[in-house]
Amino acid sequence: MQGRSLRAAAFTLVEVLVAVGIIVILVALLFPAFVKVRAVAKQAICIGQLRQIGMAMLIYAEDNGGLAPHLSTLYPAYLSNPAVFLCPSDPAAGKHDADEYMEGRLHLASGVSYTYIPNWKYATELGWWGRPPRYGEGKYGDSTPLAMCHWHWAKRWIREIDAPVWGINAKGWVIVLDAGASVRKVRAEMPLGEFSPTGD
Repeated sequence: MQGRSLRAAAFTLVEVLVAVGIIVILVALLFPAFVKVRAVAKQAICIGQLRQIGMAMLIYAEDNGGLAPHLSTLYPAYLSNPAVFLCPSDPAAGKHDADEYMEGRLHLASGVSYTYIPNWKYATELGWWGRPPRYGEGKYGDSTPLAMCHWHWAKRWIREIDAPVWGINAKGWVIVLDAGASVRKVRAEMPLGEFSPTGD
């Protein structure tokens, strides 16, 4: 009698395989949603950090009569945590061998993930900012692009950007910090010359 009830309670191989199959299907269905939620969370962190950088830059500009020569100048007097300069989506966590536009490890050993638009030659050519070190007020005042993060679509940094666009072979969004410490998204494919401070 007891042997029969044990046999009835046990799973057959087919039942186990069906249960495993259902679990695999559920995981496959839920995984893309999980990845999207994670990407949105990283983007939210990045936006918050860019806003902190923008506020620190406003204070720096007031104290010093103009913009900082590079983003990491804000550390440690205006931003005490160097992690603020690192985008959570940057695969190299700011450890880039770069130039003035993409600082990387150039001035701050812990690295910088964000690019500083006033040092970008195309920003000068478009009249967004004056030539370094006298950047001026910015063509669009508080709406002039100041820094950006492209790590939400890009997997690597291309040092020689030879076209006046937000990114080479870009598809997706660039998060742009403006001089008034506001953050907005701009299509990465959009030519720089088509930028409008109103988003039109």
